[in-house]
Amino acid sequence: MKSFIFILLACVQFNVFAEEISKVFGEGVFDTSWGNTIEEVKETFPKGTIKKYSEITQLSVKDGRSVFGLARDKKSQIIFSFDSEERLIAVGVYFDGDDFTSLMLKLNTLFGEGTKLDTGVLAIQWPKDNEVVLTLSMIPSSFSTETIFTIAYYGLNKPNKSKKQLGF
Repeated sequence: MKSFIFILLACVQFNVFAEEISKVFGEGVFDTSWGNTIEEVKETFPKGTIKKYSEITQLSVKDGRSVFGLARDKKSQIIFSFDSEERLIAVGVYFDGDDFTSLMLKLNTLFGEGTKLDTGVLAIQWPKDNEVVLTLSMIPSSFSTETIFTIAYYGLNKPNKSKKQLGF
């Protein structure tokens, strides 16, 4: 009987974590919604700067708001990333490199333990929850490191393109 109760409680605990990510981030973040156009995000952040890297479009915003209770520098960035159809698919929030451990502990407390990724940088990712994936990374920069918390959304409808339109 004790084993049954333990298993039942373990399942309930797992399900609580499993849906917390999408409850918090499933609709969007920072007064934007997944799938918003660049123009719609720019309306919310009019001082943002649009940057293009080949086929990738981003809106960079200097925004020092506190996130997860951690103070951020006034010049800290939030980067909004768009897909090839120019729809919002990801947001990166930049922190000081020293904030990595605090953020990891906060995320583990809120969403369960993440998994270390096998990449060239220190990165932890939480399991996909209803098309939302969270990643915490520590990236070397000029003379220090930056911690980046990324929220990515994979639930947008795929573009309806014919083989001919795709060049086949």
